[in-house]
Amino acid sequence: MKEYKVWLAKLLTIVVVVLVVVPVVGGAASAVKSVLGPKVAVIEMSGVITESNEILKALYEEVRDKDTKAIVLRVDSPGGAVAPSEEVYNAIRRLKSEKPIVVSMGSVAASGGLYSSLAANKIFCQPGTQTGSIGVILQIPNFTTVADKVGVDMVTIKSGALKDAGNQFRPMTEEERKFLEDVANRVHQNFIQAVADGRNIPIEKVRTFSDGRVLLGSEAKQLGLVDDFGDVYDAARAALSLAKVELKATEVPNLVYANKKKGFIEKALEGESLIPAIIRDASVPTIQYLATF
Repeated sequence: MKEYKVWLAKLLTIVVVVLVVVPVVGGAASAVKSVLGPKVAVIEMSGVITESNEILKALYEEVRDKDTKAIVLRVDSPGGAVAPSEEVYNAIRRLKSEKPIVVSMGSVAASGGLYSSLAANKIFCQPGTQTGSIGVILQIPNFTTVADKVGVDMVTIKSGALKDAGNQFRPMTEEERKFLEDVANRVHQNFIQAVADGRNIPIEKVRTFSDGRVLLGSEAKQLGLVDDFGDVYDAARAALSLAKVELKATEVPNLVYANKKKGFIEKALEGESLIPAIIRDASVPTIQYLATF
């Protein structure tokens, strides 16, 4: 009887090992087998767009890096200045033939954030991503009332009737308003054309939703502004596929973030201006691709 009990205990031990321990160890082994695959550079565009130097530098460096197989532009921006948004768009349009560039939209990729994305090989977002806002905004503060109360007077000497259009220390004339509205309308038409060209959507269709409205990602997909839903890893897989680089069953894209954001102290030590360009240039009427929600 004693030998029988010993034999039964051993049998139960073997059963426990087979049913419990082996699956756990096997699962751990499977997890270990999952390895990093080819390098995909992730370039982040976040916050209000005030300049494009950092993004352009990262794009060109990663296109020329032999280890980088594809690029993901991670956009989380409500937009900003017109020219930098256009510069990123044009750079992507030129470089995507050398190496695939896929956009991954975050919480917000509206106005200039959308404009910058339009030339990419593919665009991914989430159903709840806020995008769209295809429009132009020009806001000029007017200090006339305050200046009158404080007793401040601005003396302006100019060489042309429209040289100080947007002067913050006097009421705007009808001629100046019309001039600035015409400029904003021309820039808006450029935006509409970029959407039509970048996303291959008939321009008349683009006009139907280019009134500045914010669109959810689910709406954007229906309209053709984005290709599919997915996160940054889905975008990386799509970029590798476009590069004809196959991922093995055990591999995941090796995401390498190319443009680490500098902190306040780093910027100060390197002598960079700590004043955002839009605030620094507030004295100049600035037309922006900017969502104001």
